[in-house]
Amino acid sequence: MSDAEEYKLKRRVKVFVVTAMSLFFVLVVVVVFQFAIRINNESTQNALEKQNEVLKQQIDRAKNDELYFRSEQFKRDYLFIIKNIGRLGDKTFE
Repeated sequence: MSDAEEYKLKRRVKVFVVTAMSLFFVLVVVVVFQFAIRINNESTQNALEKQNEVLKQQIDRAKNDELYFRSEQFKRDYLFIIKNIGRLGDKTFE
């Protein structure tokens, strides 16, 4: 084997190693970013699930309030508190 052929072979090996290492680096970077994106998506999902639960509780409270505001009890409470009108015999203080 001549020096020129050995030089070409060494050069090919170096180019192959540099190419392989570059490809490996790119793949590692892509994998790291994919894991980062996945972790971010999971934390976003958890936050949205918590927010969804809070909104469900608010909706339930609003439905209960609506039922109360449509009830006769609310009318009596409103008249008693705001208009200071009570039942016969009730003592009211002004």
